[in-house]
Amino acid sequence: MSARKALEVGLALACAVLLCERARAENSRPLSLGQAIERAIAGNADLRRERVAVAKAAANLTSAEGRFDLLLESSFTTKREDTPALPSCPASTCMDLAAGATTTTTLGLGLSRNLETGGNLKLAGSATQLSAVLPPGQNLNVEGTLYSSNLTLTFTHPLLRGFGTEIAQANLRKARIEQDMAQLGRQMRACNVLRDVVTGYWELAYATQDLAIKRSAVELAQEQLRTTEAMIGAGRLADADAAAVERAIAQRQEELATAEQNLYLRSLDLQRLFGEPAEARAPLLAATDAPTHDGATIDEAAEIERALAANPQLRALKLGLGLSELDLATARSTLRPKLDFAGSVGAVGRRSDLGDSLKQTTGFGELAWSAGLVFELPVQNRTGRGQMRAAEEDLNLAHIDAQDFALKVEDLVLRATSSIRTTAKRVELGQREVEFARQSLDAEKARFQAGRATNNDVLLRQQELKDAETRLLRATVDQNESEATLAAVTAEVLDRYGVVLKGR
Repeated sequence: MSARKALEVGLALACAVLLCERARAENSRPLSLGQAIERAIAGNADLRRERVAVAKAAANLTSAEGRFDLLLESSFTTKREDTPALPSCPASTCMDLAAGATTTTTLGLGLSRNLETGGNLKLAGSATQLSAVLPPGQNLNVEGTLYSSNLTLTFTHPLLRGFGTEIAQANLRKARIEQDMAQLGRQMRACNVLRDVVTGYWELAYATQDLAIKRSAVELAQEQLRTTEAMIGAGRLADADAAAVERAIAQRQEELATAEQNLYLRSLDLQRLFGEPAEARAPLLAATDAPTHDGATIDEAAEIERALAANPQLRALKLGLGLSELDLATARSTLRPKLDFAGSVGAVGRRSDLGDSLKQTTGFGELAWSAGLVFELPVQNRTGRGQMRAAEEDLNLAHIDAQDFALKVEDLVLRATSSIRTTAKRVELGQREVEFARQSLDAEKARFQAGRATNNDVLLRQQELKDAETRLLRATVDQNESEATLAAVTAEVLDRYGVVLKGR
């Protein structure tokens, strides 16, 4: 294949690709900013993960609350023991009282609960049936059943190590804090996702309008070509004068192809944020909402104060200080010696009839009680001292993290407000530049019609106008994106776009 033929084939393939991209861009799917936000809320993977994290934190809280649930216990056992008589003890000369068969059946029932102060209270009762039979040959005729029962209230409580609600409820309080942190984490993630969606949408809007600008640039050049060809036909210009315009058309069509590719990439960016699969031949997304500009003044001090008070991630870090403080209190408790009180009081019954035994027990005629202390002191207690020091360092680290992130929040606010102020100025100047460029193009066209300007002059003014429109569009998009960044830092972005997180 000759070089000329290969070049023609390459140009044909390039034109075919360009036509396919242009057909897909023209057959685009319109998308508003509100629709983009709705699709992201429904399908974004990060938001779905945060919903799972919040649900898991709620489940962990329920599990921690279960420490103080009532515990119902029951047991049933039966046991038989056979003890043979001694061969050296004939029944006529001695009695082997240990010999015989016994069957013991016990039913127990108890109700207990851990106390919020660290102790435990338990009420338990049991009834036992004891059946005994002496072996044949014994002088005693012992064969019968005996019933015993008891009802006992037991109380145990730490007096030093582990004493108090702060220690006993530490895990419950940590679970509540972790649930609040999970909700704040979800809120921060929602702010960031919403910021990314808004930013991605404005980038799509930029690509959509930039594509329109590039098409307009091609149309202006084609219009200039038609004017030039008319003037060539009238003998006012030579055939060579059309070359500059044709070159400009080719260059602008190349820029148009790049703009169409940019629109395709921005569509993919948004689809990823939506959590939707990308389709190779699907129509491109096209933004229907145009970026707006606002010249309102920004109060940096007020925005910093708002961000420090409302930023979810900073609030979560401050809640994390509470977790570290609970760990420190728990570790401090391990430095104390163990001194636990254990006491019980109850009634017992013992009769040959089950009803009489239970009646004796419930009548509290025979009381039994016990009380005691259990003491334990690790002499070196290196475990407790090590845990205490580790908890102190964790608390120090939590303070450092919170303070450092507060500085980052201030930095983000200052950068965003500075960008908003700068882009607002760029928009103001860009509007004036576009107006001047339009006037300059109209004047250049008039001079060209009068024969005092060339095609290159007109094409240059056309390009200046399109460049000015592109810069104005870029400045407007940058301002909207900077405002979205600031709104995410201050958590205002959720209210701004009407997003409500359930369970917040």
